Amino acid sequence: MKYRNQDEGGDLFAFIEHQKKAKASQRSTGVGRLAEIIDWEGFRSDLEDKLGYANRDDSKGGRPPFDPVFMFKVLVLQKFHGLRDAAVEEQIADRFSFMRFWGLRPGDAIPDANTVWGFREALERDGRKGSERLFARFGGMLEEQGLIGHEGSIVDASFVDAPRQRNTREQNKSIKKGERPIEFGSDTAKGRQKDCDARWAQKNNETHFGYKNHAKVDAKSKLIIGSVTTSANVHDNKVFQDLIDETDNAVFADSAYRSEETERYVLEECDCEEFIMFKGRRGHPLTEEEKATNTLRSRIRVRVEHVFGRMSQMGMEVVRTIGLKRGTQHNTLSNLVYNMDRSAFLRG
Repeated sequence: MKYRNQDEGGDLFAFIEHQKKAKASQRSTGVGRLAEIIDWEGFRSDLEDKLGYANRDDSKGGRPPFDPVFMFKVLVLQKFHGLRDAAVEEQIADRFSFMRFWGLRPGDAIPDANTVWGFREALERDGRKGSERLFARFGGMLEEQGLIGHEGSIVDASFVDAPRQRNTREQNKSIKKGERPIEFGSDTAKGRQKDCDARWAQKNNETHFGYKNHAKVDAKSKLIIGSVTTSANVHDNKVFQDLIDETDNAVFADSAYRSEETERYVLEECDCEEFIMFKGRRGHPLTEEEKATNTLRSRIRVRVEHVFGRMSQMGMEVVRTIGLKRGTQHNTLSNLVYNMDRSAFLRG
């Protein structure tokens, strides 16, 4: 099948590209490493099957679509640099390093902001869960490359802030009950800007509005091997059993996850070792032995903070879309792009 960005360029454009490449640094950094190391064609079957490219009838005419692998790389670079859709369109045409990542030449067709938005929406349309499938596909690649250590898993969660809402008290009461206020009609401009899935939460004197990215991280490689997205007010312990299963041989977590139910689930149902931090209670402070044990366990558990720190550097702690469905896609694609960046580092 022919795609719009696969046209042959002229000699002039080839000359310009050659001149720019000659002046560019030979050291591969950032997304440049991803372009060289990631097997992008390994995602093609998932993208074409999910988006219906394989069944497209070219005989009906019309402008051909952009190559789905190319559009997927657009989303990857967008997450890597924390760019809005409009900024992606602008940067494609302006930055030669971006063009090299996508395999473009001056004068090639480029997607506009609406095309980027439409492609991202198509990944999840009709329950496709395309982002989750792409994350799982790359997870399989990491397994084949032997990058997953399987020596222990760390679970933790990070806030992902959404655009804050300015609602009345009555509207907030309805939202907390799981009801959408009547004046938030989905077909109105006001309604489309109202997020009734995000929630408020407070931690360490910081207030957040949005969602949580609950992640399971391989302790050895610091690669994300599972995730769940919830609203920000959901306690970390509520999704513990959605992340840990019988495939895990050891689990590390902070004291927020400690409970009798969690200990029983880990030891009896999952048959794995438990290294959850101890926590003191009123009238029952930590013993010296428990403090020493926490110090040892924290040396492993802290590795998950490196993961969320790197994601924060790339601007992934903020979601600019509305609703849990899009928030889940944001977190899943963010986790995927982080894994790509981390695997490039490990292999490099």
